[in-house]
Amino acid sequence: MNDYPPTGALFTNDRKNKPTQPDYSGDLELSDDVVNDLVDQMSRGISKPKLELAGWKKVAKKTGKTFVSLKGNKFGERQAKSQSAPQANQPLDDSIPF
Repeated sequence: MNDYPPTGALFTNDRKNKPTQPDYSGDLELSDDVVNDLVDQMSRGISKPKLELAGWKKVAKKTGKTFVSLKGNKFGERQAKSQSAPQANQPLDDSIPF
């Protein structure tokens, strides 16, 4: 059993010979929650289900090459988290309106 969350990576396509070939290639592992959400979207009639992607530019320790580390989340998960998170460093308006 893996002890790390599902992730992925995009690497520069060093073998690109034609403009139609991708600039980057790689793979993305998806958690059961994300896969189930995609299936749920399709069962609700969404013909092109979506997932959230986040990427971080990193440098490979062995090769020194730059790549993009990826993480996939359920669609709307980031917005839901940011909307429900309390706003830090905002003054509390405790005035009485009457």
